[in-house]
Amino acid sequence: MTDFKTPTAADFAKLAELDNLTDADLLAPIGTGDTAVDSMLSAAPARALKAVPVQPAPPVPELAYLLAQAQAVLDCTLSSELPPRVVYAVGISAEEPVSYHFRAKGGELSEDLRRAVGGNIKTVQDIEYAVRLFAAHALSVLHLNQYSELSMRERSAAAEVHAVWQDRLKVAAVGELAAIDASGSLSAAEFKFLLELVDTDRAGMAQNLAGSGVNVPALVAGRSNDWRALAAAWAGECKSRGHASFEGVGTATAGCSYNLEVQPGEGWVLSQYIGNGWVPVEACSLGQARAVLDRQRIAGECAREGRPVPRVAGGFADKLQALV
Repeated sequence: MTDFKTPTAADFAKLAELDNLTDADLLAPIGTGDTAVDSMLSAAPARALKAVPVQPAPPVPELAYLLAQAQAVLDCTLSSELPPRVVYAVGISAEEPVSYHFRAKGGELSEDLRRAVGGNIKTVQDIEYAVRLFAAHALSVLHLNQYSELSMRERSAAAEVHAVWQDRLKVAAVGELAAIDASGSLSAAEFKFLLELVDTDRAGMAQNLAGSGVNVPALVAGRSNDWRALAAAWAGECKSRGHASFEGVGTATAGCSYNLEVQPGEGWVLSQYIGNGWVPVEACSLGQARAVLDRQRIAGECAREGRPVPRVAGGFADKLQALV
């Protein structure tokens, strides 16, 4: 059993002295109690810690040299004959012409490879196989990265092609919708005169002639462009499927949506949103076959479900109905 010493009056006095210490007393430098010694200690200069320079990563030798070194190791018959062992485990040498992303992960890669190798390498052939296996995996990753990079460039280039044609086509198509409205509300002679006014920069007079039911500004904007020719040019240049959606704003078909789709080598198809889906209403010669197949699919679904086939009313004429 441990014997505890009974506190004396002197012990209690020391405790009382400690209890009366202020924050300033606690934060003050610790002294020895000897004024002369404390003065010498305070005057002694503080020793700064020497910074240890970071050692640069050693360059990894050529593969042929490493394989020769491996053979030299195997040729040794005494441990004292072994050449110095060098570990390449810290980062990537600045001399290596590797990519930025690869260099950023160089230290992790080196450590991962060291762990993967473990203690299983016994021959030069083991090293050669390990190198080939790593190269095979690296080639697969390179292939995926290159595919991703090229695909991104191709998508960007395809988007640029679509952007060139989309706005021009929309303006031309809405202009034709406005012209369809005008031809339906005017006589043939009046409509001819209206176009003459538009072509001679007399839009104000054209608007007075056509009335408020015709969007003359849209007609003027799209007058000099044939949307079908634009669609054909777009389909000829595009590298991927593209589309342009628009409405006949300010025309009798306001609120009705249209969509023109182009495909590389397969022309264009114009569809109108009727009921609950897109219904092809016109197509170029290259796109006509797929447009008709789509119409036949829609008709078949309507027949099976016992609902009427969508009918085009106003706007662009249905030029595919007779082919279904």
